[in-house]
Amino acid sequence: MRLRIRDIEETPKELVYDEPTSELNPLLTHGPVRDFTFVAPANVHLDYYRSGQEIFLQGEVRTEVVGQCARCLEEFQFSHEPRFSFIMVPHQGRWAREDLSGGGGDLNWYEGEEIDTSPLLRERMLLALPTLPLCRDDCRGSVPNAGATSMPAPASAAQSAIRGSRC
Repeated sequence: MRLRIRDIEETPKELVYDEPTSELNPLLTHGPVRDFTFVAPANVHLDYYRSGQEIFLQGEVRTEVVGQCARCLEEFQFSHEPRFSFIMVPHQGRWAREDLSGGGGDLNWYEGEEIDTSPLLRERMLLALPTLPLCRDDCRGSVPNAGATSMPAPASAAQSAIRGSRC
């Protein structure tokens, strides 16, 4: 999505749109291994406004992703909903001499008449993916020599009674 600088006012505005995710999938493929697959466009909720020459962008991206469980190696689908907040400053004047690399990606330059939010949002979607994706919190991985996903051991009647009395 491209925002024209001159159209951005001091009063916050909201924008809702779909951002394509197809460009992300090749970045997540390493030979025969695919870490994640974005299966739907990202629905973006963007609030934006300005204060002087500084532009503020914040909101949330929502999409569906298929990942491979790090324990059992089964594929599973999950909702991916990273939040974002960017401050855009002009690449001129006092900001032209600043090194923005230490800002954690939230402080960025803009040049020209428009701000393209797509590269910023694509980067945020990639960086927010889990480093250790799990199909379930209690996944114990594959059972050796059986090839089946191990389920958590069932609680005994005594353990269930103890847990029930604490609630």
